[in-house]
Amino acid sequence: MVDFWLVLSAVGSIASLIGLLLPFQNKSQRILHVAYGLAVTLLAFTAVWFWQENQRIHRIEQSAQRLLAHSEHISTDLGFIQAALAFLEKNRDIYPDTYYRALEICKLNNCSSAQYTDKNTGLDHVFNLQAVAEAFRGLISGIGTLEGGG
Repeated sequence: MVDFWLVLSAVGSIASLIGLLLPFQNKSQRILHVAYGLAVTLLAFTAVWFWQENQRIHRIEQSAQRLLAHSEHISTDLGFIQAALAFLEKNRDIYPDTYYRALEICKLNNCSSAQYTDKNTGLDHVFNLQAVAEAFRGLISGIGTLEGGG
């Protein structure tokens, strides 16, 4: 990963060297050279920041695809639900609505409740977990697809 300060230092140094090589004729040209150096540094800093954000989104997309590919190896629906919630929580700064939607789906389907309750038979609980797991597979698949995945 490219470090912001490394790029900022390198570009700032290059801009300073260019500024030194250009002749100074009057005060307005000096101000123009300083402005030019700052503009080049700011442009480089902004480009690196956008590049890093783009790389992060691609890593999230790859992680979503890996989670779906390995979901067959997770032995229970509850295990996949927990893995999906952990993935969404880790990336909730980028996908906050999706994370809160997943929490709401879990709440509506009693993901965290005991298997047997007064209102819930074991079979209902199993069906609820299957429904939630499928919904989460759709959410995770959507993140991978929206970000350019297959």
